[in-house]
Amino acid sequence: MRDARHWMGGLGLLAATLGCAEAMDCSRPATPTERLICSNDRVSEADQRMAFAFFLAYRRASTDETKDAVRRQQRGWETQVRDACADVPCLLKVYEERTLDLEQN
Repeated sequence: MRDARHWMGGLGLLAATLGCAEAMDCSRPATPTERLICSNDRVSEADQRMAFAFFLAYRRASTDETKDAVRRQQRGWETQVRDACADVPCLLKVYEERTLDLEQN
């Protein structure tokens, strides 16, 4: 499990350099949603899986315009969908849906 966390952490850093979704940095959760994500292992893992799916979707984008669209969609999802959740079941559901959406598109 440690190797997977190390790998996912590296992926989060790569995603951060791309200016896109990254796995949550739980050293300083700034919002209620971030605190909720960081306080639950299942949600934190869902966040990491979604970040990986985002990274792959971003890499599949063939043009800068498409990459920008993927980033905009992700930011919109974060503010309009993810941050609207107030509990763990909601977060698990929206993370699962977003991950599937990213994997299929």
